[in-house]
Amino acid sequence: MKQFSLRFVFSSLILLVFFSASYYFGIYATELARNERKEWLEKKAWELTNSLSEEDLVGQVIHIAIPLKTVDPIALEEIKNTRPGGIILFGKNLGKKSEIISLTENLQLTAKSENLMPFLISTDQEGGRVFRVQDGITEYPGAMALGQTGNEKWGEIVGFVTSYELNSLGLNFLFAPVLDINNNPLNPVINTRSFGSDAKRVSDVAVAYERGAREGGALPVIKHFPGHGDTNVDSHLGLPQIKKTLKELSTLELIPFKKAIDNGAEAVMSAHIVYPYIDEKYPATLSKKILTGVLREKLNFDGIIITDAMEMHAISKHYEKDKPGVLTLLAGANIVLLTSWGETARKFKAQIQTAYKNGEFFYKNKEGKEEDILKQAVQKQILKKIELGIFGQNSVFSDLYSENKNFADFLAKRNEERKQKYQILVSKNQYVKEINSDSIRAYPKSFEAPKFEPNKTIAFVKNRQIMEQLKMEGIQTESFKNLNSKLANKLFTHFIFDSVSEKEVSIIAGLAKKHKTKQFIILHGGTPFIKLPEYSNLQYLLSFSLTKGSWMALTEKLKEGKTVPKADLILLPKGAVTPSKGAFPERL
Repeated sequence: MKQFSLRFVFSSLILLVFFSASYYFGIYATELARNERKEWLEKKAWELTNSLSEEDLVGQVIHIAIPLKTVDPIALEEIKNTRPGGIILFGKNLGKKSEIISLTENLQLTAKSENLMPFLISTDQEGGRVFRVQDGITEYPGAMALGQTGNEKWGEIVGFVTSYELNSLGLNFLFAPVLDINNNPLNPVINTRSFGSDAKRVSDVAVAYERGAREGGALPVIKHFPGHGDTNVDSHLGLPQIKKTLKELSTLELIPFKKAIDNGAEAVMSAHIVYPYIDEKYPATLSKKILTGVLREKLNFDGIIITDAMEMHAISKHYEKDKPGVLTLLAGANIVLLTSWGETARKFKAQIQTAYKNGEFFYKNKEGKEEDILKQAVQKQILKKIELGIFGQNSVFSDLYSENKNFADFLAKRNEERKQKYQILVSKNQYVKEINSDSIRAYPKSFEAPKFEPNKTIAFVKNRQIMEQLKMEGIQTESFKNLNSKLANKLFTHFIFDSVSEKEVSIIAGLAKKHKTKQFIILHGGTPFIKLPEYSNLQYLLSFSLTKGSWMALTEKLKEGKTVPKADLILLPKGAVTPSKGAFPERL
């Protein structure tokens, strides 16, 4: 018996050693394969960078826009002249799904025919106020709506699906998510583009969005570093300042950026904002103290830095004579983003090319070796292009991935995993209805839906989705011309309205103030950063988003009978002047 026990213990030890060895060998083999891929990527990116002419090196760091939905003669001429590293697309370029696919394919074929590296093709697809692609992509609520859920799972799903679907259309560079904390309700440009007014909500949900988007296939860009939330000037139209020290920024604005970078974020967009306590002279986009000193060195970010659009007035009206294209590259940026073409693109290319010829991009490192800042910027971008898998059939070096079986197998496996994950989400309808429902919030207190008696409730709404849903519930909808007569009718006790603007809210609030015995409910889809008058007989339901799904979710909250939580936001203080809408007015 004793001998049996000894044999059992000895056999168990052998099995334990075997399985432990197998486990650790598996980890070692995986790490070895990862390191081999990393070394090959680095070497290949430098090889391609060093093969470029001076003109192509300069062109690669510039991204431009094009005028139409096709590669028309103007677009073709601009690509030939600028030889850019990427193309940004706007609503005017993005039509039906088939048109988008045709455009992105033809752009990559044009790059190939011009012997250019494949393009990073970008767009601002934040959702909500900034929703460029209208066809071929799932319509989720905007960032602030998503942030109000506080649900990291929802953030990751929206990021993944948005990125996957954009990538399927040929858009491989996603200018989202916004990591700005909108703690200043007077902010005219960030507003509902932010995930929230507090660092935790933005850090949790927006960073989850970035993680999901990175997995989806298009490269997400966190923006606008080091934070555009506490401004009351739109950098499209003026030059904002944030008078905070680096220590102060570290307690709020930098928190989501640090978390995203620590979690593997690979691309950052700079803000055209002056932080005078860090750099008195230059905005973040042009500041080496911020892009290199803070972002690269303090936050250890080693990915791509892209500027916000250089035509924005914060740059074009204040720093045009300072050669901003050169300054931003010297500060640490890798890509100069232009939202135009023609004269502006030629000007930026000329200033960068002249500076390169004059040796302004060369410096000696600590070991005394000469370094080339322009080549370093290009190499980072080309490395990312290889890593994204866009050196395909429609590109130069179409057989590039066959050079490294390890990387080719890795790409194939990653693409298959993405596809499977997307198919699972599609089978669950991408959780769109649940996310919309979860995002609805109340103001000025939590909302308990009353038991509506159809013969005592009446709605004056413009939105067709709301109108149809209310009719299904047996609630009467009326024309506004009959409003006064219905208010005078003692039979009606509950009045439902929809709104998108402060003017509409003001009119309805005025009615609530006058008719104190009636109950008023406003279903508000626009920005909440407006005057929201408070009366005991007036309640707001907020969606922060004007999508069809958001309107439907607002209406469903009326009949659910569940408590709707109060909005967790810093809204306008009493007596404040409502901010202008800036460069991004409400849409959809």
